[in-house]
Amino acid sequence: MSIKLLSRKRVSPQESRAAALTAARELLKSDGAAAVTLQSVAARIGRTHANLLHHFGSAAGLQRALAEDIAHIVAASIEGVIEQRRRGEATEQHVVDAMFDAFRREGAGELIGWIALTRQREALEPVIATIERIIRTMRIAGDTRPVERMTLGLTLLAIGDSLAGGEVARACGQSRETVREIAATQIEALAGEALRD
Repeated sequence: MSIKLLSRKRVSPQESRAAALTAARELLKSDGAAAVTLQSVAARIGRTHANLLHHFGSAAGLQRALAEDIAHIVAASIEGVIEQRRRGEATEQHVVDAMFDAFRREGAGELIGWIALTRQREALEPVIATIERIIRTMRIAGDTRPVERMTLGLTLLAIGDSLAGGEVARACGQSRETVREIAATQIEALAGEALRD
């Protein structure tokens, strides 16, 4: 998706904020988390640094809003597959794949790593809330397995994969997809049942 410059003098606060978050997501994916600054996002959408300060308060505010935006996208993807699994239309392996795909596609691991390294951990709250919501969703559906432990292992592996999965797999002489097999094996051990056919 490409960014449209906000060419009108007056745009609603919602339009300006949405455009800024779209630009921030694109910068994250193309140039990495360090490129997501108020100045670079403002330049991308044809607004001023001061305009973005008004909407987000600071670079940390922009990063928190971006984390929240990405958390919603990742959660929707994963929860959709969990619902399909509940209806018998998907397997646990599909859930594993959905989590890895969502983290990799959205650049979530890099954003999480950047936020942690810059010690702005409060910006991780949307990600934490999303993980808690996924666990609650599984519990409400009557899942009696150790979903907390399963989610912990799966999430950390998906974050690591999205950060440096290709490089680490190459160093180990493995394909990048091997980590998904490892994740499934670990989840099977925790769940006490086979996930794959």
